[in-house]
Amino acid sequence: MKKNILLLIFLAALVFACDDFLTEEPEIAVTNNNFWKTEKDVESAVYGLHGEFRTVFGDVVMLYRDRGLPFDYLNAIWQYPSNNQPSYVWNASYPAISWANEYRVIAQANLIIDNIGRANLPEVRHNYYLGQAYCIRAYVYFYILRTWGDAPLIKESVDVGEKARASWQELADFAIGDLKLAVNMLPKAKDLQDASGIKVTSKQVPSSGTVHAILAHLYAWKAALNNEPELNKLAIAEADSVIKYGGYSLAGSPKEVCDVVMLGNSDEGIFEIDYQDLPGDLKGSGAFIAGACQKWPIQPLTTPATRRSLMRLNNSTAMKMYMDVSDERRDEYFYKLDSMAGVSTSVTQGAAYISKWRGVITNVGGSGDGTLKAYEDNEILIRLADIILLRAEVKVKTGDTQGAINDLNTIRARAGAPLYSASEGDLQEAIAKERDKELFLEAGIRFYDIIRNGTFREKLRGKFKTLTDQDVADGAYYLPVGNGAFTNNTLMKQTVYWKRNGYAY
Repeated sequence: MKKNILLLIFLAALVFACDDFLTEEPEIAVTNNNFWKTEKDVESAVYGLHGEFRTVFGDVVMLYRDRGLPFDYLNAIWQYPSNNQPSYVWNASYPAISWANEYRVIAQANLIIDNIGRANLPEVRHNYYLGQAYCIRAYVYFYILRTWGDAPLIKESVDVGEKARASWQELADFAIGDLKLAVNMLPKAKDLQDASGIKVTSKQVPSSGTVHAILAHLYAWKAALNNEPELNKLAIAEADSVIKYGGYSLAGSPKEVCDVVMLGNSDEGIFEIDYQDLPGDLKGSGAFIAGACQKWPIQPLTTPATRRSLMRLNNSTAMKMYMDVSDERRDEYFYKLDSMAGVSTSVTQGAAYISKWRGVITNVGGSGDGTLKAYEDNEILIRLADIILLRAEVKVKTGDTQGAINDLNTIRARAGAPLYSASEGDLQEAIAKERDKELFLEAGIRFYDIIRNGTFREKLRGKFKTLTDQDVADGAYYLPVGNGAFTNNTLMKQTVYWKRNGYAY
């Protein structure tokens, strides 16, 4: 896939360049009518979908939207959104509150779903491409409903015109329907092949395991937020499919997590945004979270005294998170956590030296020679440890205490940490803390965990702590809708909470 993902964007130009895409007709109807004749046509369209998905979910606004970052210091661009006061730094047209890019991905997926039948492919190949489109469309809708709540539901490529917001529950059910279709179309990850019969190793390409993993998360989310506890059993069943039958395996140690899993396309990885050190292939801005929080000793040409001006985690906070000295993540996710605590704060700023991402790419030649260019590490959206701990969380909710402990201990044992003891107290909270430790800073996971578990008043910042039940009912923990969504759309309505908190238009 990687050889074509940036070149075969054939239909990426189809999707629309502004929020009012819902009222615009496709501009390449003639081209579209002459397409869809061969498998190569379909493959290029699907690569276009991957290119769009990769661009959108590899954009820095994904990090800006993460309001669950555990840092002790955040600069303003993260601090105010993390305090649930985004209007202090985000105006009505700020990209982080626009869903235009997400709907570009959906438009591309819809085009494939609506037209792939015209190519008359053999069933196995037809399903391989169609399953990917269904899976990616479902994942994007899942992201939208977790981020904005209610949102337009666009089911077809010809579905244009003014659109009201459908309930997030309707979006969830639609995504579940897509995933139920996709799971029977896609093979396991080890069996993925491209049009030339070459094995596909990129974890950006969905497999049946990817579908089961997304379903596990989606069922767990809907069970919690829509008070449908019966869905927890479905979440467990989907997690079982990933863990027992998906063909995935945990890395052997936290060191291997950092050196191999974070780099990407490992046996532990399930769904990722794939990057390589090729022209135009790497994301910029220091590869976002790593570039924002990692300096010495990972980033070239830095020293222990190099300032961390965007975000910092106090050394004491890291030690509190990883209390057990036997936990190998202390020495892998951080550089010499214990010994650096003894260095003067005039050097360290009192902060831990995060070292979780290690795929450093440097500039060669010119004035920037030797400086950080980017990180080659993939963006890990879902990995096996995530699904094991999600299953543990949901097992507690269904009364399977021992099963939950077993799953929790699987991850602790890999880390060299002590196994769970009843003396620790609440098992659900122990699992939540383990997710914080194991999945540290990965892909917005902590924020969604906190919302799913209803602990936002205790664990998030600022105004999250004082939200009333009515604020929550009015959509307070979602993002406001950007003003572009209101262009040529009289049916669009702002989230009630945000209409009275800085985003009335």
